[in-house]
Order: sequence, then structure tokens, then C-alpha cells
Amino acid sequence: MNFGQAIDSAFIKKYKTFKGRACRAEWFYFLLFSFILTLIVSIIGSFWSISNVDLEILSTMSEEEITEYLVQGESFQALQWLVLAISIVLFVPSMSVTIRRLQDIDISFAWVTPYFVGSIMAVASGFDPTSDLSQRFGGISNLILIVYLLVFLRKGTPGKNRFGKNPLEELQKDTY
Repeated sequence: MNFGQAIDSAFIKKYKTFKGRACRAEWFYFLLFSFILTLIVSIIGSFWSISNVDLEILSTMSEEEITEYLVQGESFQALQWLVLAISIVLFVPSMSVTIRRLQDIDISFAWVTPYFVGSIMAVASGFDPTSDLSQRFGGISNLILIVYLLVFLRKGTPGKNRFGKNPLEELQKDTY
């Protein structure tokens, strides 16, 4: 499965399908797609936010005041809401492909709970990125993601398992 097929499957065809299985490529490519989309929007938004800053005002402030000025600014607030909107749009497809990936390695969908909690913590940490609690939430959500990355490196169950047929075998049938 290539990048385009994975995004088509995870984001368009099966974005709300929680039954069945998802191969490694589908989950990892969807994660990559989500990361790239968020990164591009953040970079564009950051340049837009910085272009609206008055440099004369900044030159008179201390580092703490600059940080507070930038974080409390309208441009940064708009960027936070835009990233939140992207997170909401990607939430259901992310849960769907994660559940199907768990099922591909023959693990119950209930194990999506830590991933779900980590996703909520990551979104919550974006609202006040300078607070200690937000930094802890961000760290915990990153740790949870690393654990899932390591678990999802495993190959899926060969053949049919209790959640359905092997998605790679189905994909090979479609290409021949």
C-alpha cells in the first residue's frame, strides 16, 4: 500500500469504519499525513502571525513579556483554533484506523483507550503551551504515541483472524 492508497483508505473510504483490519502502511501513512498537514498549517500560520507583530513594541519588552504578548495575540489564538479544527477533523479517521490496526495484530479495540486519552491530552496541551500542566500533557501524549508506534511495527496476523481478512491479501487480489 502506497501513501495515496493509505490516505484514500483511512481518510476517505474507511474514515468511520471501525470493523476490519488496517495494515501497517495505512496507519503509518495516515500518521505521516496528519503530521505533515498540521506542520504545514502551523508553519503558514506562524509566518502569518509573525507578520502581524509590531517589532518596535517587541524591542522594548523582556523575554517573558514577549512570550506572553505573542501567545495572547489574536494571530496566535486564530492559529490555535485552526489547529484544533484540524485535530477535530482528523479525530474520527485517526480513531478508526487505530482501532483497525489494533485488530490487524489481533488486539481488542478496547486498547484504543490510551491512544484516545493521549489524543485528548495533546489537544488540551495546545491551549496553553506555556503552562506546566500542558507540558506534562504533551509529554504523556508523546510517550503514548511512541508506545503505539512500537507496537504497530509488528506485522498483522497472517490470514484471517477474529476481526476479518488480512487487508494486504485483499489489496493483492485487487491489483491482480
